[in-house]
Amino acid sequence: MTDQTLIDFLRESNAIEGVYDDVSLQDALKAWKYLIKHDRLTPTIVKTTHRLLMVLQPIPRGLKGAYRDCEIEIGGRMGLTYPLVPLRVKEWCIQMNTSWVANKANNDQDIIRDHITYERIHPFIDGNGRTGRMFYNWQRIQCGLPIHVIWEKEKQFYYRWF
Repeated sequence: MTDQTLIDFLRESNAIEGVYDDVSLQDALKAWKYLIKHDRLTPTIVKTTHRLLMVLQPIPRGLKGAYRDCEIEIGGRMGLTYPLVPLRVKEWCIQMNTSWVANKANNDQDIIRDHITYERIHPFIDGNGRTGRMFYNWQRIQCGLPIHVIWEKEKQFYYRWF
């Protein structure tokens, strides 16, 4: 992985969500550097990655790195009811760890499936897409695959995954 590929991935991931400033890019880089040090995911790692990513984002301070405490609508459908979020994230972390360790997630479709599962949990009030794409690429790296840059101009293709 080149440094430019990493920067492209983080910049484009931010851009998909309408975030274009350099400080947010630096926050994304800090979150990525934290995440990539780990070879297993835990709910604590998920929440810390979110907190690091969302430092300057316009959500209440108490919700940075904390699961949402309200119901949400995603793409015209109701999201997972919020009291179930902690358990579902824990289960998702176990699935992610099992998938790549057992080399079950050895192709793009398996990794995309795990990414879609996370996005359907939608654990945070904001930042789910950007954290989700970080976890998606974390899993790709764990499986020996390169980072996949999802370009903002091609986001409609990405949205079709869901």
